[in-house]
Amino acid sequence: MKEQVFDVIERVAQTDEFRENLDMDLFEEGILDSMMAIMLIVELEAEFGISLPPSEMDRQDWNTAEKIATRVEEKLGE
Repeated sequence: MKEQVFDVIERVAQTDEFRENLDMDLFEEGILDSMMAIMLIVELEAEFGISLPPSEMDRQDWNTAEKIATRVEEKLGE
C-alpha cells in the first residue's frame, strides 16, 4: 500500500527524489508546493476511495512521504 502512495506522490511531484529518504521534508525541498499538495490530496482520494479534507491536513503532519502514507493507512482503517 505504501508503494501505491509513493507512486501517487511521484506522479504529482514528477520526481522520485523523495524515495531516497522517505522522511525528507517535501515542502522544504521544493518537491511539493501548495498547489501540488491539493492535487496530491485529490489523487489520493481517487486512488484509495478515501476523504482527506484539507482542514485535517496540517502541513507538519503531511510533509514527508512516510507521513502521507501513514495518514492514508489511517483513513483506510476508519
